Amino acid sequence: MGARPFDVELKDLDGQLHRLKDLKGRRVVHLVFWASWCVPCIQEIPAIREAYEKYHDRGLEVLAVVLNIDQTPNDARAVARDYKINYPVLWDEGGLVRERYRVTTIPQNYLIDKDGIIRYAGSALPADYDALVLSLLRRGGETKTSR
Repeated sequence: MGARPFDVELKDLDGQLHRLKDLKGRRVVHLVFWASWCVPCIQEIPAIREAYEKYHDRGLEVLAVVLNIDQTPNDARAVARDYKINYPVLWDEGGLVRERYRVTTIPQNYLIDKDGIIRYAGSALPADYDALVLSLLRRGGETKTSR
């Protein structure tokens, strides 16, 4: 916590490029690593989708990085469709982003403030997820510990 994240430069499932560094200074970012076959990952989707709906216009961006492990982009598309994911779903084709973040368990969540500082990292959403997002949108928030 309190560290700067590695840049993420990946295309979404529609081929549009997204860069984490382009959001610094402008958006609070929820970066989440997940897979279509991961039950806890799927269970988080409704809460993330709801936060995105509530706070996107106020400065929240979600970047959902799909790991290229035992699945295809079509598997991720099916989950995105079935769970009505309304935020960018990025495909980590070569696994470089997963390696940089040393993701060994999923889901893996990072909340990054507008200054580009990681304020939460954990394998689950924080218990006070909505309040933390709102706090980060208002003034940068306070560092939370990992679960």
